[in-house]
Amino acid sequence: MISAPGKVLWIGSYAVVFGGISHVISINKRVRCEVIDSERTFFETSYGNYYENGNELISSVKKVIVEKFGFFPKVHVKLINDKDFEINNKKTGLGSSSAATVALTACIYHKITNKLDLDEIHKLAQKANFIRQKGIGSGFDIASAMYGSIIYKRFTDINKMDFYYEKLKIGKYMMILGFTGRSSNTVDLVKEFVKKEKDPRFKEVIDELNIENETAIKLLKLGKIDEACVHVDLAWNFLNFIAEDIIGIKLQSRQDKELISIAKREGAWTSIMPGAGGGDIIFAIGDNLDNVKKAWEIKGIKIIEIAEDEGLKIDS
Repeated sequence: MISAPGKVLWIGSYAVVFGGISHVISINKRVRCEVIDSERTFFETSYGNYYENGNELISSVKKVIVEKFGFFPKVHVKLINDKDFEINNKKTGLGSSSAATVALTACIYHKITNKLDLDEIHKLAQKANFIRQKGIGSGFDIASAMYGSIIYKRFTDINKMDFYYEKLKIGKYMMILGFTGRSSNTVDLVKEFVKKEKDPRFKEVIDELNIENETAIKLLKLGKIDEACVHVDLAWNFLNFIAEDIIGIKLQSRQDKELISIAKREGAWTSIMPGAGGGDIIFAIGDNLDNVKKAWEIKGIKIIEIAEDEGLKIDS
C-alpha cells in the first residue's frame, strides 16, 4: 500500500499562484492506495466506485499514465481517504484531491515499473493535477504530497517543470485546525485573484506580501518559528487588503476573525485561514493550544488535531 499526506499551506496563500514563495506543512491525514490484478479496471474510492475512466481525478491520472507508458493496467484500485478529509459530507480543505492524485499515480507507476522514482512520479502527478484543474493552481499541494513539508515556488510552464522545492520541516509544535462547517471552492476563489493579476495596485501589494513571506521563511530556517509567525500575520493583512479592497471579496467572515482573535489571545503564535481561505478551516500553531481548543469548542467548532508527517511512502 502507498500513501500520500494532506497539507496545510500557511505561508504563501494565493501569492504562490503568481510565482511567490510558500511553505507547506504535510500532515498526518493521508490518502492510501493499493492495487490488485483484475480482469477489468475498477476504482473503489471514498467518493464512490467507478469502472474504467471514473471521475475527473481518475481520468486525469489515467491520461498521463497512458501517455507515459502506452497503457493503463487492468487492476482493482482501492483509493481511500483518512476520515478527517471530510466531516458531515463536507470537505475540510486538507488537500485530499492532491494527495489522491499523488497516491494513485505512484501506485500505478509502481505497479508498472516495480519502483518509486519520486521525481518522475511528481512530474506525472503535476501534469494530471494541471489537467484536472484546467491550468488553475500552482501545484504546491502535489509537491507537498510527494516530498513532505517544503518551501515551494511554482513552475512557469507545466511542460518545463521548472518548479523549485526545498524540504523544510517545522518540528514538533502543537497544531490544530478548526472546522467551521462551511466549505469553500479553491478554484473559484483563485480565479477571482487571477482576474486582477495585471492591476498595478494588485502587483504593488502582492510584492509587499511576498517580502513578508520571504522573511517568515528565512526565520523558519533559523528555527525562529515564533518570530516567523509575526510576518505570517503581516502577509495575511496584505492578502485581506487585496481581497477586500482590490478584488471585492471576503476571505474571512466575522466569525472567522473572532475565532482567529480567540486563538491568538489564548496562546497561539499565529492563527490564519490556510490555503485559499474562504471559511472551511482555521489553523493555529503554538507550544500549547489546549486553551485554544477549549475556546473554539465552546463556539461549536470541530477540532482536528494534526501533526507534521512525511511525504509519499510505502506503508507496511
